Amino acid sequence: MEENIIIKNDKYDIPAALCLPKNKKTYPAVILCHGTASNKDEVGGLFKILARTLRENNIASIRFDFAGCGQSKAPEEELTFLGEVSDTEKVLEYLKSHPNIKDIGILGFSQGARVMAHFLGKNHQDISFAVSWSGACHNGKGAFEILFKEYYDIASRDGIVKIPMKWRDDITVSKTWFDEIKDTKPLDSLSKYKGPILAISGSLDKLVDPNHSKEIANSTSGNIKDYKIYKDMGHNFNILSDDKKSHQLVIKDTVNWITKQI
Repeated sequence: MEENIIIKNDKYDIPAALCLPKNKKTYPAVILCHGTASNKDEVGGLFKILARTLRENNIASIRFDFAGCGQSKAPEEELTFLGEVSDTEKVLEYLKSHPNIKDIGILGFSQGARVMAHFLGKNHQDISFAVSWSGACHNGKGAFEILFKEYYDIASRDGIVKIPMKWRDDITVSKTWFDEIKDTKPLDSLSKYKGPILAISGSLDKLVDPNHSKEIANSTSGNIKDYKIYKDMGHNFNILSDDKKSHQLVIKDTVNWITKQI
């Protein structure tokens, strides 16, 4: 069963899709955090496919749109890094109040993994397992260095800047988004997390160094620190290509790993 719901944040509503297993009284759930300028279904419907596979394995999930993304009615200028963290905390509060959910995990894709890492610094005791897909979790600018070089001066001058995207309409980003990326240290936050983590990347990822997945896993303070670099896969696990096996393998392996943690 999948239900479209609205979760309230202070300034705007958060559109979300809650996907629940059938005929189960209690079940774990996974918070799914999408990447920069994407939406709750993720590129190529990656999160939608993941949600269906989780449900088939009796695991609930909730995916949601950050401000100005997907079905969000908030202006794109409302999209800030700490705002994304706040949205994730509101989603966590919703799941904690759900009578049928017993354990909560989190999965972040690309910048969504960075959000997850920062979020875990404060909320680590509420999370039973964590997964990074193509995570960009560096302290400071990290993988966003090129955006700073090309657009930060304009954002500083005008307060906002329009950034062209190859796979969707241009996105408008505020100076606040840049400043919060620059001033936050997700890997330091992640060190407070003691639960199991899985960090996955593709060997052909051109946006984030694939070896960063090892750094993400090793930044945590728990005993289970798994990471894997998939050969011949890019940032999106080839979901936009004719290759249908790659993303299916990543989803299968991810769900199998999650089932071992619950």
